[in-house]
Amino acid sequence: MDRACFERMYADYYKVLRFFAMRIVGDMSHAEDIVQEVFTDCWENREQIDVSASVKSYLYTLTYHRSLDLLKSSQYAQKDWSANLSYLDNLLFTSFTIDEQLNTDEIRKEIIHCIDLLPDKCKEVFVMSRYHNLKNREIAEKLNITVKAVEKHISKALKDIRAHLLQNGYMPVVTLILSLSFTPPLT
Repeated sequence: MDRACFERMYADYYKVLRFFAMRIVGDMSHAEDIVQEVFTDCWENREQIDVSASVKSYLYTLTYHRSLDLLKSSQYAQKDWSANLSYLDNLLFTSFTIDEQLNTDEIRKEIIHCIDLLPDKCKEVFVMSRYHNLKNREIAEKLNITVKAVEKHISKALKDIRAHLLQNGYMPVVTLILSLSFTPPLT
């Protein structure tokens, strides 16, 4: 695994693994430590990791076991965690399916937030294009601007959204931006 692959993996999974560990250990700072350890282990053992296999499963399993190790440590020894193991096992398996939904919902919120930050005309054009499914020509006619201006506004919006998502640690979601149907913001 090279550095670029590792960085992609980190960007794609850090937040969901942190949330997953948080659900197990009940403390965000411990969850962050656990996920940092998982990624440190991944980097140190990068030569042995088969990236063609399920990296997601590997990362969740490592996070799960690290979380259990913390729960079994002296700090948590006074609690009886053995009674909760079936719950934790179930959490591991259900997390594989819900993390995609969490990512989608989180990304959708980030996109809507970013759209709200766009300049007024750019936002108006983008909303007409994506929320109302109007063609560029129709938008140009309604707003009394050129089709080229409509294209520039849409390009700027997509570029800003893409940059915002990447800057905030989300995986590149160009196809998601273009294909998701968003609920229009209440204005």
